[in-house]
Amino acid sequence: MSLMEVDARLDKDNNLSDPNVVTKYRTAADIANNVMRQILVACQTGRRVVDLCRLGDSLISEATGKIFKKGNLERGSAYPTCVCLNEVVQNFSALEDDGTVLKDGDVVKINLGVHIDGYISSLAHTTIINPTPQQPITGRSADVVCAAHYAAQVALRLLHPGTTSSDITTAISRVASAFNCSPVAGTSSHQIKRFILEAGPEIPNATDDETQAEEFEITEGEAYTIDVVLSTSAGPYREPDPRPLILQRDVNTTYALKLKSSRAAYSESAKRYGVFPFATRELFGVDPKFRLGVQECVAHGVLRPRLVGVVAGSERVARFAFTVLVMSSGPLIITAGDLPMPYVHSDFSVDAAGYKDVLEGKARTVKTKALAITEPGLQAMDM
Repeated sequence: MSLMEVDARLDKDNNLSDPNVVTKYRTAADIANNVMRQILVACQTGRRVVDLCRLGDSLISEATGKIFKKGNLERGSAYPTCVCLNEVVQNFSALEDDGTVLKDGDVVKINLGVHIDGYISSLAHTTIINPTPQQPITGRSADVVCAAHYAAQVALRLLHPGTTSSDITTAISRVASAFNCSPVAGTSSHQIKRFILEAGPEIPNATDDETQAEEFEITEGEAYTIDVVLSTSAGPYREPDPRPLILQRDVNTTYALKLKSSRAAYSESAKRYGVFPFATRELFGVDPKFRLGVQECVAHGVLRPRLVGVVAGSERVARFAFTVLVMSSGPLIITAGDLPMPYVHSDFSVDAAGYKDVLEGKARTVKTKALAITEPGLQAMDM
């Protein structure tokens, strides 16, 4: 296939004027939104983090297994369920023996992704474990949740053709400053394409002299994951845990694996997860011998870890992410549009950031279709 033919295929695969493409995005979004709601309900004091991760992954598997059964259409998780507490930023999809539990006051960030035929809908949401739900959470946890929420809403409303990536980065920084918070360096929003979680240039949440990102203009017909991550301080981003809790095949790297267990682990990951990231926990659950095999796969780069990231110090981090389609009629948010916010109160105001008019503009949100996916014994609750 020539480069011209490849470009034509990419254009066809990512054409948002094709109703079949939009339907697959929106179907994946319906599942992602409903799964997120179930996890939010399950976020209770004393609940094990690994149970929440497992819950999200199993609900995604169940829901995607019920649709598009004809043919060989790929569908399933586009990103494993992660539950990150307090200063932890991303990629904590706990191992089976992890003993971390939710405690009162924890700032809980949940993220996950779903794909239908490679069309990805992902989201992240933040809640707080409130021991007295009738009273708002105050203090720095409330500040950072408010800041991240409003920054994400401003970023969404600026996502119009002609807006530059630096316009959005600047807006996120200004909203964060209004709440005496800081964007987390090393985190960013991304354009997405079929089977590609991070396509093209990024929209960083923060820039400095060492990490100047390429500036670009938003274009009609593009799809994005807007992913805003803020912290109560400007502490450095670290990856202190070398354990690969999340792995992803590197399709551009080849190596003749020596161990039988390595070849089996790699083959199983390709069959089950395709090109998308997956929880190491799930692979080990298929066969415990894969623990040894994964080591060789990682050592030679055929499986790449996505390491747990934290903000140094006992800080609080909030994250809100959603999938947006840039349509001719404006940005269309298809995930996270109507999730319940935690009950918080901050002494700061978003008005100081100077985006009051932007926030007063309406954002088009797709109404999520209710799906019959629930954890036995759980009932909805007000968050």
